[in-house]
Amino acid sequence: MSSTIRLLNHASVKISIENINILTDPWFSGSVFHKGWKLIYEQSEDLIKEYIKDLDYIYISHEHPDHFSPNFFLNKEYQSILLKKKVKILFQETKDKRVLSFLQKKGYEVIEIPDDKFFSLNPKLKIKIIKFGYIDSAIIIEGSKEKILNLNDCPLNEINEIKNFRKKHGHFDLLLTQFSYAAWKGGKDNSNYRKEASKDKIKTLINQYKILGCKSVIPFASFIYFSNHLNNYMNDEINKPHIFQNLLPENINSIVLKPGEVQSIEKLNQDNNSLNFWKENYDFIKSKELEKFNDTVSFNILKDQFTNYKKKIFNLNSRFLIFASSKIKFLKFFQPVNIYLIDHNKNYLFSFFDNLREIRNTNSDISMHSESLSFIFKNDFGYDTLTVNGCFSASKEGFIKSTRTFAIGSLNSMGLRLNLLLLLNIKLVIFFLKLLRKVAKKL
Repeated sequence: MSSTIRLLNHASVKISIENINILTDPWFSGSVFHKGWKLIYEQSEDLIKEYIKDLDYIYISHEHPDHFSPNFFLNKEYQSILLKKKVKILFQETKDKRVLSFLQKKGYEVIEIPDDKFFSLNPKLKIKIIKFGYIDSAIIIEGSKEKILNLNDCPLNEINEIKNFRKKHGHFDLLLTQFSYAAWKGGKDNSNYRKEASKDKIKTLINQYKILGCKSVIPFASFIYFSNHLNNYMNDEINKPHIFQNLLPENINSIVLKPGEVQSIEKLNQDNNSLNFWKENYDFIKSKELEKFNDTVSFNILKDQFTNYKKKIFNLNSRFLIFASSKIKFLKFFQPVNIYLIDHNKNYLFSFFDNLREIRNTNSDISMHSESLSFIFKNDFGYDTLTVNGCFSASKEGFIKSTRTFAIGSLNSMGLRLNLLLLLNIKLVIFFLKLLRKVAKKL
């Protein structure tokens, strides 16, 4: 029996290989990233139930909600099918165990896979999960005939990085990789940044394909649109399948699938009906109703949330290191941030060593809705969510300052703490600084 692949949606595919059915990153409905993203097309629950009824495993690449959707695992009908079939969840080993704990409490069996170690699913099929950056992971699926690499949105971008990956992991028959940008890319007037980001995604796809010696590539993990009235301008330069396919060199065997489409991995071919399907749905983006932040969070509530947020930060991290870092001028970490709340029409000063207070200085570093600031205070991953959904505006300097102040929450959400031990993790520090420099250069 030949191996097959079926696209369900976005980053979710069903791979049938060596009599094993593996589903990846199920997210099939609803808004994610705090009213920031929606799927371009949604399938019915009945179709999803049909697709998942014979699963053996579900692989979750990372905790972002477009890859790990709690609503999918909480859906009673889906849950009934998965638990009855005793479907096992494959996930990377993490320090915080948050995803593991959530799934186990709902009755799912979770297998934590150590980083960069092969794990056998049966005598003819093995997998390897490889960690990337802060929270991402990729999966290698290797059967007796095919070797598949699912990169989803892992940051394997630089030529030297791809070559090193090739040296360590070899070549692949099939590559699955992201094809468009998926986070804030400058303000409304910075369309050039977004144009370059889209071009970079295509260049990266081509480099990955050629250097990794792939026979075919399936572009995916980008079938979304920015769905909020504060971020919908970012749809202006996203890569659209029916357009970028024509921009690829002829020697790139790229196959765009539509939801529900299944093909033999050995004989992948582009169906023009799939390109037409996506053209129609991408053209429809402009007519979709946009999400809005409707609830203004009062200053008094924000002050209380700020107090709790600051207390939690100091409980988890070294107050001394936060203070010391704020005093080292060239580092510019943990500086006071001037935040303009668009629904308040006021500026507020945020500082770890002061109260949240209104100020008259209108030279803001960053502007957002009060719901977004409240979300940052209530969730470790709040600022990370904001940078993905793009529901804010900031200058180059303002964005960098805000990131160097609020990113500590993202650090904590991964189970990491700012202490002397973390400072010894040079790779993590360098990765963060390189990421900031890259964004600054683009801006």
